[in-house]
Amino acid sequence: MVTRRAMLAMLGCCAAVPIGCASAQPETEVRRRAPDTGGILTPWTTITGGWRVASDVPVPLRASRPVVREMLRRPVGVAVRGDTVMIADAGAGTLWRYDRTRDALLAVAPFSGHAAEQGVSMQIDADFSTWIALPAEHAVVQFDANGRVLRRFRDDVNAARPVALALRPERGEVLVADGASAHVVAFNRFGKAFRYHQAGATPLQSVAALSWGPLGLYVLDRLAQQVVVLGARGEIVALVGENQLVQPRAMAVDRAGRVFVADEADQRIKIFRGAQLIGSHGGPQFGRIESLAFDANLLHAADSVNASIHVLLVAPPSLERPLQP
Repeated sequence: MVTRRAMLAMLGCCAAVPIGCASAQPETEVRRRAPDTGGILTPWTTITGGWRVASDVPVPLRASRPVVREMLRRPVGVAVRGDTVMIADAGAGTLWRYDRTRDALLAVAPFSGHAAEQGVSMQIDADFSTWIALPAEHAVVQFDANGRVLRRFRDDVNAARPVALALRPERGEVLVADGASAHVVAFNRFGKAFRYHQAGATPLQSVAALSWGPLGLYVLDRLAQQVVVLGARGEIVALVGENQLVQPRAMAVDRAGRVFVADEADQRIKIFRGAQLIGSHGGPQFGRIESLAFDANLLHAADSVNASIHVLLVAPPSLERPLQP
């Protein structure tokens, strides 16, 4: 039984804090959390795992064997095309194919050979094969939808340590960044190098990610703390995030030319149009964003610390909110 004295003590506590006795800690957390800006990214869903399946056959309602719920362990790379999400899981040592419509995970192939200090660069081609850069194996590999190796090529002269790639399907090109020399080489689909992309008078210091966009080839230079946009002849056509990024780790570019960069320093995804910062999203809910991938109006972020793929709805440019000065 609560005594009258105890009840008066509790009432006195609430009177001392008008917004409620239990509200002091959440208020502190709100003050500590940087607000989202620009209204560009909205959390849509989170992929933490799926029903493990052995084939593309739909999971029966009454299976002869129990259907196991497989959880992601340490996703370090992500690529998306429609309802197909390819996930490189370093914790499970597996390349997963996630089917969004069935909430199902299919183990496509064993996964190894990535660099521990950065995320995995991968992309789904038009035929739903997956290209992936494996720096520790000094190779670029193309898997078909069922995990069979279609192509595997290495070039110890031009790309001894492939750390990032981007596809140009209209030209049949695979653009590969060499982590050893910090330059980008264009290969054909059979692994023959035929063109170099070097940043003109301002050489690249490093390459963490590549993306093809409206202005050309977007190169995330982690050491220089910026994104360098290269034109057709390797000339610099734009610099993005200069003096606004601290520890950039992953990058993606949408059809409108907006550049999305995951900054490890404050665990936020920062959005740029040209040199202008137009929004940011994130904070404590992110652990470490290793890879970013676009499909239509959805941005997928591989979070290795929280063992999940964050899926964010991307607002069109017409719905952006102006930043407050």
